Amino acid sequence: MRDGAQIILGAGRYIQTPGAAALTGREAKFFADRAIVAAGATAWQIAGQQVEESLRANGVDFLFHPFSGFCSETTVGAIVRDAESFGARLIIGVGGGKCMDTVKLAADRLGVRVITVPTSAATCACYATVCIKYDDTGTPDCNEYCRQPVAAVLVDTDLLARRCPARMLAAGVADAMAKYPEIDFSIRFVKGWDITIMPVSALQVAKSNTDKYFADAANAVLQVADGTLTPVVDDIIFTNLALTGLTSQLSSGSKQLAVAHGLYDAVSKLFKPQRARLLHGEIVSCGIPVQLAVNGYSEEYIEKNVRFLELIGTPMQFSQLGIEPTEENLEQILAFIFDNVGIDEPALQEKIRKNFARVMK
Repeated sequence: MRDGAQIILGAGRYIQTPGAAALTGREAKFFADRAIVAAGATAWQIAGQQVEESLRANGVDFLFHPFSGFCSETTVGAIVRDAESFGARLIIGVGGGKCMDTVKLAADRLGVRVITVPTSAATCACYATVCIKYDDTGTPDCNEYCRQPVAAVLVDTDLLARRCPARMLAAGVADAMAKYPEIDFSIRFVKGWDITIMPVSALQVAKSNTDKYFADAANAVLQVADGTLTPVVDDIIFTNLALTGLTSQLSSGSKQLAVAHGLYDAVSKLFKPQRARLLHGEIVSCGIPVQLAVNGYSEEYIEKNVRFLELIGTPMQFSQLGIEPTEENLEQILAFIFDNVGIDEPALQEKIRKNFARVMK
């Protein structure tokens, strides 16, 4: 299976509870006495005090590394250099998906462990071993896989429910909902897939996640908008991060991505101003109806998805992404998706082109 390559299904430790950020020092002490802490300005405002106090209380010396930009060779290299000069044997990331991927790659390059403290429930990057790399302008470059799992994921539900916008939770739901039809598409259409129990299991987990979202995610988004942490919110955070991360692990990370995530990559390359104001899952959301239709799902099921995504407030049309719905723009996007995903069959290309009409408003 996987030609003898290691199979990593999850993080070493996953702790989800109110106040989890204050456990950073305890968890860090398992691995090192010296650490690099990388965080963006907003993330540090949200969780910095808890993380810093916890590290100091547990005797972990640390160097703060301000993070900004994308997960790129530049940002990864900057953390690596700081860690080498400081003698750090642990990297801690506090923030969103780009920061998470950057610290994971930096730790992998150094051969040290990594702890993630997500301040967003918008992606599963805090959990999964796949890292999405960009160039310094934000154009997607490639995907890399870490050799070790994340040592510990510390999910502070109090921070995610009370200090982060509900928009982030909704974007994470949309991002995760794309995985069910995309894995199904990849199993059926993408060349080179080794169809074992692993992608089949990924499909089932993704389907279960989608069912959970239909049942509870709209209420969870409303509750987070009110700054309320409830068992439903806790469940949806876990689904966005851990269960979606598990789906990624089972399906080899990037190999579960198809039309909806292809749209995200295309927008990231071709429409950078629009990308800058949107969350990852908000762009992916717009591609979900297309992916469902290409897969041949019923119109009733497609409409169920559209109504749900509209309810949680994620984009369903090009105009909501800030992209003019012209044929020229569509052809640029399609050319990128076909090349990026490896779709070269004319009939399948035409099916995808036809179904993009669903979101061309």
